[in-house]
Amino acid sequence: MIYLRKGKHFWLITNIRWVHKQIGQQLKDYFSIIYIMSFELKIRELISDNYSGSAAILDKIIRSIQTYINNKEIDQEYLRLNLDKITNHFPDLAVLHHFMQQFYDLLDEATQNEWPVAKTITRIERFISTYNLTWNESIGQAAERMERLVKFQNKRILLHSNSSSIHVLFEHLATHNIFPSVYQTMSGPVYEGKLQARALSDLGCKVHFINEAAIGRFIHEIDFAVMGADNVFTDGFTNKVGTYPIALVCREAKKPFYVICDSRKRSPLDFNSRVHAIFEPEEAKSELWHDAPKTITPVNYYFEFTRKNLVTAYFFEDTWWDLSKEGA
Repeated sequence: MIYLRKGKHFWLITNIRWVHKQIGQQLKDYFSIIYIMSFELKIRELISDNYSGSAAILDKIIRSIQTYINNKEIDQEYLRLNLDKITNHFPDLAVLHHFMQQFYDLLDEATQNEWPVAKTITRIERFISTYNLTWNESIGQAAERMERLVKFQNKRILLHSNSSSIHVLFEHLATHNIFPSVYQTMSGPVYEGKLQARALSDLGCKVHFINEAAIGRFIHEIDFAVMGADNVFTDGFTNKVGTYPIALVCREAKKPFYVICDSRKRSPLDFNSRVHAIFEPEEAKSELWHDAPKTITPVNYYFEFTRKNLVTAYFFEDTWWDLSKEGA
């Protein structure tokens, strides 16, 4: 026999199974709260992530979903609400929308067919595994294609922002004992270029860390520029602010300007004719000027469009587009 306290009274319990059931339910509720709190924390961290590239952000989204389904219970409305917060905050990151569309299709199928929770979780786990298997090697294949077609040995390369595509490209080059000299921009306003500079330095590259506003001073020291991309449209691509002026300076100096990404980022649309486009919200003013005078309004955006006629070539895992012979 054991005693169980309830309020100010003690109750004599003779049914040990009932006690186990109560304790088990309390533990289940406790861990459910822990999983939900962890999931919501990951969502908040994602929304505040202004350093990572789109592929890295997608990886964090997938990990947050895995954290949530560990709860062994699924509230689809709650899950979609939180995931929509991320996609609405990053409207220009094509890989997020590519993954989310397929993931939401799976959730719709689960609802229509009234799958039990256990089956839904199993199918989500299978979908994530298949998706990662399909796409994790794609940028490596694009890097291999680019390395075959562009000479990197003993070259000086201009880079901007912080992109997992660029990381994979230089990791591929390192495996072939190719270590180009790098001119890495600071990439304001949050200076995520420092992260990429450190990663490439760790690979063995000599890295010059420069202000993108000074690109005119350094352009004649570099051989070509390589950028990642968040979206590739029929008339150009979107990427971190600062990309467009770099492309203009490269054209003026007759330096090749290359873009590398995977095919998930290709769109059949042109940039200006997008229907129902979700446009980037303005970012924190304090990143430009903390406690600015009331008569001054800082305006802060992270992404911008660069025209196709400024690009020398695009490199994907399944093809490449040589634009060098196209007219301006």
